[in-house]
Amino acid sequence: MATHDPRPVAYLVDLSARHQHLATVTMRVPEDVAADGGRLTVATWTPGSYVVRDYVHHLQHVAARDGAGRHVPLTPDGVSAWRVPPVAGELVVELEWYAFDASVRTNHVDDHHALLVGAATFPCFEPARDRPHHVHLTGLDHGEDVAVLLPGTGEGPYVADDHDQLVDAAIAVGTLRTSAVDVHGVEHRVVWAGHGDGVDVRGLADDLGRLAHAATDLLGGSLPAPRYTVLAIDGDGGGLEHRDGCVVAFAPHASTDPERRRRLQSLLAHEHLHLWNVRRLTPVDLLAPPLDRPVLTPSLWIAEGWTSYYDRLLPSRAGLWSVGDLLDALDRLRHAVDETPGATRQTLHDASRTAWTKFYRRDENTPNAGADYYAQGALAAFTLDVRLRSVEPDGDGLDAVLRDLWVRHGPDAAGRPRGYTEQDVLDAFARAGGDEVAALAERLTTVAGAPDPRDDLAVLALELVADESPPTPRLDVLAGNDGGRLRIRTVLRGGAAWTAGVSGGDELLAVDGETLTAEELPTVLRRHGPDAAVRLTLRRGPRVLEREVRLAPPRPRTRLRIARDAGVFARERFARWSGQPAPG
Repeated sequence: MATHDPRPVAYLVDLSARHQHLATVTMRVPEDVAADGGRLTVATWTPGSYVVRDYVHHLQHVAARDGAGRHVPLTPDGVSAWRVPPVAGELVVELEWYAFDASVRTNHVDDHHALLVGAATFPCFEPARDRPHHVHLTGLDHGEDVAVLLPGTGEGPYVADDHDQLVDAAIAVGTLRTSAVDVHGVEHRVVWAGHGDGVDVRGLADDLGRLAHAATDLLGGSLPAPRYTVLAIDGDGGGLEHRDGCVVAFAPHASTDPERRRRLQSLLAHEHLHLWNVRRLTPVDLLAPPLDRPVLTPSLWIAEGWTSYYDRLLPSRAGLWSVGDLLDALDRLRHAVDETPGATRQTLHDASRTAWTKFYRRDENTPNAGADYYAQGALAAFTLDVRLRSVEPDGDGLDAVLRDLWVRHGPDAAGRPRGYTEQDVLDAFARAGGDEVAALAERLTTVAGAPDPRDDLAVLALELVADESPPTPRLDVLAGNDGGRLRIRTVLRGGAAWTAGVSGGDELLAVDGETLTAEELPTVLRRHGPDAAVRLTLRRGPRVLEREVRLAPPRPRTRLRIARDAGVFARERFARWSGQPAPG
């Protein structure tokens, strides 16, 4: 008997009202699947960003009709879903979106460009979730370019195998600047969709290619995507991975500033590694997740934490960073975790599970309340990596564990992710380093506290030495510029400012009557010895108030360096780990 592929669900995206920040989506569901009715849902979160964003907030209008044009009633079923009755003929759903929320996770359309994120754009008719989904575009201005993280060209159709692939994609429209490189036969593109002509698109594509080679070497195989595309927009930073690409945001001049370029390289490394880790090597809880409600997992310390560790290693292995850049990045990671009071109050597993209500819903008290599964997960990965290399000096450390998980729990022969559990991860550590390493991994994730790699650093010719930068008495706050004002973003729990009654969100007007900027604050504090009292002038809402703070002693800081007495074998292991010879 002959078999036929099911007819696809089709979407027409009309951008002709972009000046008003509107995008209209017309969805057509084939009659054979619409005949029994079903549930229509709008996502509340997007894969890779674990917080309820309530995209339905931007929905201006939704209506449905059948193939003959007759009205089809939609019965609300929760805040972002509707029940659809059986329909004669095809089901046609029209949605109007207001799209003026500029970020890598939301929709933004105007006269200059359009960025549409799959989860925020394309509803799901649940009975047809596993069918192919096609997208056409209309309302484009003459001569505009289109870049879509799906197969297809021109104005469409862009083809997704199912709704999960469609919702894990993004679309950019505008006057785009594109540069591409080849990596093992796979095209890697950087597409600049933002404002400004000063972006080094060619250079970023070259960086991406070198990082992709390093990532492929790490996983020991071929690239798992037919094409990889970076959609880049102007913004304050950040990125969101997709199945075959990512969306990143950065200021146009960042690509030509050396320090910001290094941060961009780290961001590109992070999102590219998600091709494997998360998108295809996936916590079992996140396999085909429902997008209309939160999905909890204890494994974000692996999905994001390990990726954050490698986004420091891969630029070094790619030759984009110096050894000093790598060690500085690891030092900043250690110090960030050490100075987060929440690291001693919440386990990594709990931080992963509560991402929905804590990490992604940040306020002035967030560093006090919980662990950061990105930074603390990355430090746990470093700690486990050096322990594995200490147990098996000729082994590949965490690289070997990641490869083992990829082989056992990555996609099956048909390309479908199989998923892994926390026990699968512990088993992989046991295979690589024995039960002692598996027990360390369990402690690092189930007991609160900052991971400490210092006992095993010598295996990589590394040591910790005192940081010789000028000591600064501690106010125990996180502060920064906010529209030209010096804002205390967080008062660290139990510290000097906390004891004195300073509050997160206060504007710091003066210290001992002297106005200052965020950059000047450490210099001002260094004028005082430990245990000195300073008078802070603060603005809190409509009030101006003063608080006397007794400064805490400087916290001893250390930095990583190549040990002067490191032997030849330790130096060789450092070179294999970092991709560069140990200096000195």
